[in-house]
Amino acid sequence: MHARSCIVALSLVLVACGSSTGVDFPPRRGIDAGMRPTLDAGRVDAAIPPCPACDDGVFCNGAEGCAPDGTCIVAPQPSCDDADECTIDRCDLARDACTHVAEDRDLDGDGFSACAGDCDDRDANVAPDRLEVCDGRDQDCDGSSDEGALSECLDCRPGCRRVPVPGETGWDLEGDTAGVTIDPSGELTLSTSRTETFFAWIANTAFATITRLDTRDGRQAAEYDSVLRDGSNHASPTGEECETERRGGNCPSRTAVDLRGAVYVANRAFFAQGTVTKIAGIESDCIDRNGNGVIDTSRDRDGDGVIERTVPGEFLGQTDECLLWTVDVGGINGVPRAIAVDAAGTVWVGLFNERRAVQLDPDDGRVIRSVDLPRTTIGGFYPYGAAADGRGQVWFVEISTATIVAIDTATGRLARMDTAPGRVAGCTGSYGIAVDADDRVWLAGFTCGAVFRFDQTTRTWSEFPLPDSGVTRGIAADASGRVYVASSHEYYRVLPSGSVEASPPISRVTILDANRGVVQRIWGTTLDPLPGRGTTGVGLDSAGMVWLVNQESATATRVDPRTGLSREFPTGIGPYTYSDFTGYALRTFTAPNGYYRTIVPGCAVGPTEWEHVTWDATVPAGTRLELRARTADDVADLGSATWVGPFIARPTDLVAMPGPVGTGRHLELEIQLFSDGGTRAPSIEDLVVQYNCP
Repeated sequence: MHARSCIVALSLVLVACGSSTGVDFPPRRGIDAGMRPTLDAGRVDAAIPPCPACDDGVFCNGAEGCAPDGTCIVAPQPSCDDADECTIDRCDLARDACTHVAEDRDLDGDGFSACAGDCDDRDANVAPDRLEVCDGRDQDCDGSSDEGALSECLDCRPGCRRVPVPGETGWDLEGDTAGVTIDPSGELTLSTSRTETFFAWIANTAFATITRLDTRDGRQAAEYDSVLRDGSNHASPTGEECETERRGGNCPSRTAVDLRGAVYVANRAFFAQGTVTKIAGIESDCIDRNGNGVIDTSRDRDGDGVIERTVPGEFLGQTDECLLWTVDVGGINGVPRAIAVDAAGTVWVGLFNERRAVQLDPDDGRVIRSVDLPRTTIGGFYPYGAAADGRGQVWFVEISTATIVAIDTATGRLARMDTAPGRVAGCTGSYGIAVDADDRVWLAGFTCGAVFRFDQTTRTWSEFPLPDSGVTRGIAADASGRVYVASSHEYYRVLPSGSVEASPPISRVTILDANRGVVQRIWGTTLDPLPGRGTTGVGLDSAGMVWLVNQESATATRVDPRTGLSREFPTGIGPYTYSDFTGYALRTFTAPNGYYRTIVPGCAVGPTEWEHVTWDATVPAGTRLELRARTADDVADLGSATWVGPFIARPTDLVAMPGPVGTGRHLELEIQLFSDGGTRAPSIEDLVVQYNCP
């Protein structure tokens, strides 16, 4: 028998050739029935030389070779696996080679075998012609999961939606916006003139009311009590006439307007409990206390431009729902006089008789910190006026001494104290205080015929004589490098006896160049007087008009600073306000800001689960972007809904604190942009609102 025949027989009967046939062939050396060494497949390499004496020439039973001692060894049988599950793999003895026969198996009966693209032949719901179902699996065997089945939110909730803002038409500035514009790249950002304010808040000292004048037409838009006596404070009764030598009345004076148009009123209440009151500037910020679905507040019902007690609904007094809160500030006869709002929105109040300043939380009037003011040449610093700058400081001024002190609003630490030297004018004096675009502090000289300017950067004083201006009281600065000084009298002298000698009251405003201190114009001269008498305060509106508060005539005068054209409008009795009563300084120098509002429709029926907002924005250092939101089922009800926010995280979780925002079917979203001044401003490209209809 030939060796080839023996190998075939070996393959068939699985026994050694020779011993099973009775034919005696010489056994291979080292291979017999009792010992058949097997070669490790991993060791078949060039180190084992071929051995013709051992090789039987058959592929399917493995390659034979020679061990170092000359004995024959046998390798494992060859693996014919082609790693294709769609073939049957074997070593064909007849061909003496590996064969791969296609096997068409459809184990799940879906019409596709694993060999024909079925990526899961155990599930009839998975095959190349199946539709994707949103479950994280690949139903159509294309290598991807859930394509075409995901919601807009890229999850498996069929009611989840994502709404881009703005839409295809871009940002709409015709709606409810202020202080914003669209830059050349199409992003929403702060405008270069961020001084939008349409109301002057004037405190009427005599009977403790606040008049809100519309600066666009001079009409009285509303009038409020200066305190809310709700049992949480010790304010004096409303309607009492102000007394300065004994207890009587709440005696409001300075007002300060915040970035949302709300006003804070310092009620001096001599010999009684002084207070601070907050009045909402936007009706949506008022509180529907009686739950009747509308805001009951002062309005000019008959349209005559004057709030009259005899017309029902024009003056509501203590039932006015835009009176937000009144809090006690200081002790009895503490006399809250100076007041200002800083860039963060907190309120600073100077307590005249206690010679200290307190910082209040704007939400509820809670005292955040109290700061004792330093001693001066007259024994203690008596704060009379206040103004916040763009460097995170609030400045207080004394009356007549031209001494100022700064407090860091973030830490409450005293930053510095300075006094004008009085070298040029030959005297020093002070009354009103203002900050200009370069954060320089300005003082009206009062009985000293000058104004004083303190430069924080160089720590130097400048003095500018005003021999033709008279008794300067209020002072303000604009964004174009001008300073405005209000004068109440030609002269005002305190005699040795303690009595006062004064000229008849006048209405006058002096306009200076803020850099050179040169007088540009004086409106209200003896030969060309302005209407009104006894001007104590001066403020600016967004149209560039100058507003004068006239204490003696109970009026306010609007003056065009370019032409001197003027018009007088009535206020309450005894107006006495010379602070930032329009909010111009805060918006322009301290904390420029703007806002944009839009309404996003939600689910057609049922509640809407408002989830989050994402946005693409650029927010440089010294700027910030905040969101507020409120919901209602009907668009008409959004105005009376409560705002929730601010949200500052990105993305914004509308369910987490300070949320949730509610489940109304419409969402009103307010984007607020803030800058600490200068040229820096945030900008927003777009945002996406996500909600779910369960």
